[in-house]
Amino acid sequence: MNVPTAAIGDSLGAELEREIVEMTCDLVNIASPTGEEAAIADYVARRFGELGLAVERQEVEAGRSNVVATWRGTGGGPSLLFNGHFDTGLSGSEPGLPFGLRPEARIVDGWIYGLGVSNMKSAFACYWGAIRLLQAAGYQPAGDIVVAGVVGETEKAPVGAFGGPAFRAGGWGTFYASLHGVLADAAIVGEPTGLRVQTGNSSYVFARVRTTGRSQHTWSKERGDDAIEKAVRVLDALRGWESTFEANHPHPRMGSRIGFGAIAGGRPFQPCVNPAAMCDLFLDLRFPPDAPMVAVQRELRDFLADVRRRDPTLETELSFFLCRNGYEIDDGQPVVRAIEAAHEAIVGGSAGRPERYRYDVSADTSILHEFGVPGLTYGPGGIRRDGGYSVYDDHGELVAVDNLLRCTRVYAGAAARLTAPDA
Repeated sequence: MNVPTAAIGDSLGAELEREIVEMTCDLVNIASPTGEEAAIADYVARRFGELGLAVERQEVEAGRSNVVATWRGTGGGPSLLFNGHFDTGLSGSEPGLPFGLRPEARIVDGWIYGLGVSNMKSAFACYWGAIRLLQAAGYQPAGDIVVAGVVGETEKAPVGAFGGPAFRAGGWGTFYASLHGVLADAAIVGEPTGLRVQTGNSSYVFARVRTTGRSQHTWSKERGDDAIEKAVRVLDALRGWESTFEANHPHPRMGSRIGFGAIAGGRPFQPCVNPAAMCDLFLDLRFPPDAPMVAVQRELRDFLADVRRRDPTLETELSFFLCRNGYEIDDGQPVVRAIEAAHEAIVGGSAGRPERYRYDVSADTSILHEFGVPGLTYGPGGIRRDGGYSVYDDHGELVAVDNLLRCTRVYAGAAARLTAPDA
């Protein structure tokens, strides 16, 4: 490695510190809900172009482009990909949001608040700062250092009436980038782990469970067959099954869970038509990556069939509308050793590992793994002011300025270790 740790270690210059904070705030101030990532893509392309990187756009669909910025290596060394998503799960315009869930950056006592600041806009400022540090130290990578800003990562997918760009996500941008050649020998994704090293993610599947009935008018509702009431009974059965589902999928690091995200049935504009003739439950199943996706689908289908055998009135229709494989890499991978060594040198002490259910949060490392790229998540967000690990506090998303600066140095140190001629 041709750059000393001291060059990236103990402090950042005041100017670079200010630039990293300002860039983080700029990114927050650009609203970028899923499907509307054009403005933030323009900003990221411009800022990494200012560093002299070769910038390319990938049009994933009209109005939605990935940005790929490459610092060309001299040759003969491994390459590194810094990956991050542009989109936020909320638009920031929903009524009643606290200030930390709006696209308006606010600094409070050394913490930056705002929609997307933790998940994961602040990581782009850290990537940018890390490259600045390495350039200032005179470092020349042997392998390419690539920064990929992608659209459509957040955990959502089109279903029913919810279609179009606003719902095309779940890894959409990184899958497109990987399919079109944006790959590397290793990847670091700055998801909000709270400066902890996460070397895997659970698999997940989104499912719709439908019950049906027969509608009547209010005056004759006794003659109906209530799909909503049936759905509630199915929901209760699924809740009771969750502990069994987890027990069926033991794993030393990762837990299994079932989430219940929505229930939809009836005619809100015409409540005189009751009971409802149809009701949908929307489920989220998380499970370790060693469980085959099709086996978990079959497990859910078999459980629902058993519910019907016990109560013939609870007939259901099951469909799946998003499936994502998880992954896990060995602790001995070079990218793991590099980030841990940089963390120890910069932050001090060994980098921790997330709690069991943190692995249930998806990341694009899973998609990269499918293309043969070993990656991990390690990011500045994910720590609250009280020291607990979470993307949010009562005011919304937040990230500590100190953690931004620490993470920037860790990224620089890890990149130098991974892309050096002798790496």
